[in-house]
Amino acid sequence: MIIKNGGISLKRYFRTIQSVLDSRWGNFQYAGIPAAQKTDRVLQSSKLEDCIYHDLSRDDENLEAIQQEAAPKLHSFPALSRDIFQSFYSLFPKRTDTDSLTAEAQKFNAKLLDHVTEDADYPTIKSICEGRELPAYEAASEFTSRISAQLDDLLPELGGKDGTLKTLEKLQAARNQAQQKLAELLEQMRDSAQNPTLEQAVIDAANQAESKTQQAEAVAKMVDVIAAQNKAVIRQSVSAAVDAAAEKAKEVQIILGAWGDDAGTMEKNAVNTELLQKVRQNPALLEISKHLGRFREIFAQGKRNGYAYGRGETYALELGNDLSRAIGSEFAMLASPQTLPLFVKKYQQRRLKQYRRREPVHKGMGDIICCLDESGSTRGDAAAWGKAVALMLLDIATENRRKFALIHFAGSSECKLDVFLPGQYSMQDKLNAAETFLDGGTNFKRPLDEAIQLMDAGFENADIVFLTDGLCELPEDYLETLRKEQAARKFTVTGILLDAGTPGMDFSLTPFCQKIYRTSELAGDEIVRGLVTQRM
Repeated sequence: MIIKNGGISLKRYFRTIQSVLDSRWGNFQYAGIPAAQKTDRVLQSSKLEDCIYHDLSRDDENLEAIQQEAAPKLHSFPALSRDIFQSFYSLFPKRTDTDSLTAEAQKFNAKLLDHVTEDADYPTIKSICEGRELPAYEAASEFTSRISAQLDDLLPELGGKDGTLKTLEKLQAARNQAQQKLAELLEQMRDSAQNPTLEQAVIDAANQAESKTQQAEAVAKMVDVIAAQNKAVIRQSVSAAVDAAAEKAKEVQIILGAWGDDAGTMEKNAVNTELLQKVRQNPALLEISKHLGRFREIFAQGKRNGYAYGRGETYALELGNDLSRAIGSEFAMLASPQTLPLFVKKYQQRRLKQYRRREPVHKGMGDIICCLDESGSTRGDAAAWGKAVALMLLDIATENRRKFALIHFAGSSECKLDVFLPGQYSMQDKLNAAETFLDGGTNFKRPLDEAIQLMDAGFENADIVFLTDGLCELPEDYLETLRKEQAARKFTVTGILLDAGTPGMDFSLTPFCQKIYRTSELAGDEIVRGLVTQRM
């Protein structure tokens, strides 16, 4: 039976007080959360994480514009970018109880987040972004931007067509209000003698609560059905956004891993921010970064594997967040709910106690001179690879406080010298060297002469690494002079021939190189491993 109550159609479910008491409302006690206390945040966060996100997002005009445009369509959208960051960054993301979420957060944000965490690229993002501010934030920003562009399609696909989610939110609020009123009347009835007026009020309140509850449940179910029907389409859209986020995270990792002083931190600071901006503006630097980051990891792995260490190696302790080197007592904090937050905090602040390898002092290691062919034929990936090798050699020299010189060469008149003395060069100096490209022909004599002059100018006991893709026949009388210089100064020349596409050109290097690596025979990474082993 349908009755009118204040102009609203209301189905009468209960006619007697006994029918109310026999229903699900008989012992009902209201435990709902007031609408004002509900949150759009699907994931919980610590004060530290909130501060980190606030600092990262401050002055981000692009994100602010995206959120302002999306908020009228979906008021929970600004919280989505925060949750996505939390999902990427946090070591142990923890969900907010569903009942504490607004309707839009329940049906849109939470479901979207489910698709994110189930995506095949999510483990990749976590491996890059966990505990690392800049990759996590930039990946989250990229994801948010992609989703905002698809919001008009995603909303109806997730059951939010024509303001359905806002309607659901209003129905849930009305339901909660009706349930709260019923609970109060039931409590009054239990504490008082039989009162027909009160009992009728309970019956009316129970009908109201039942009606509003069923309405809210019906709309919620409808939303869920629509979302289930569109699951494949939603997954495709989210997957594309996650893929873009993963690529952004990889890019940040590559750039900071290649050029940053401490690739493990990846914090937001002036140096890292400027570095990202500069490299992104220069495609050549970005290509170099892709190689250099990997070479630096090979170098680091070489140290860990003992390339540079022998007997008598000892360990010391330092602070950081490298779980592979953390001491056992730190992991003990994971066993207790009371100490788990402390572990998370120490991890995020890079304050975990971890082992540090104390490097032995190596004697007899000379400086490094790198002669890098920058003729026109080396353009493209060969140029980027060669430049990355040179910069990796700079890292090796810096690690052992050796002097390093990079001689850029092409034709007979085209030569540029960059000298890097321990503790006396900046990141900008490295970037300037990386951006140098001479073009022109190929002449071996000029860089070799420059290298010998450097030995007279303080590069004592230096060794030469000679990278080229071309051939240049040197006169026999010059080769004889060069051999005498090698014998007198006791330096060696390691040649790297970029002949992957044209094997068999090593005769140009054979007369003056004691060892030759050929890209036609060895993969680039294997050559780098050989250089690390040899020079460490």
